[in-house]
Amino acid sequence: MNTSPIAGLALGALIITLAGCEAAEESAQRLQEKAEQAVQEVAREAVSDTVQAFNKQVDEAQQAAEELLGRPKDNEAAAEPDRDNEAPAELRGDRIET
Repeated sequence: MNTSPIAGLALGALIITLAGCEAAEESAQRLQEKAEQAVQEVAREAVSDTVQAFNKQVDEAQQAAEELLGRPKDNEAAAEPDRDNEAPAELRGDRIET
C-alpha cells in the first residue's frame, strides 16, 4: 500500500481539526455552565429581594391593621400578661359559683 504525502497531510489536518472541534465544544459547554450559574444567581437575588420587599409590606399592613383595631404594639403587648396561655379556671383552682 502506497500512501501519498498529501493523504498523510490531509489525515493530520483532519485529526487536528477534530481535536480543535472537541476543544471548542468543551469550551462552549463550560461557558454555558457558567452562564447558567450566573442566571441562577441573578434569579436567586431577584427572588430574595422580592420576598424581602413583600415581607416588609406585609409587616406594614399588619401594623396598620393592629393600629386600626386598637391593639397595642409588640413592645406594649409583651408587658401585659398573656391570658391565652393561662390554665382554665378549673385547673387553677379558681371556682366560679353560680
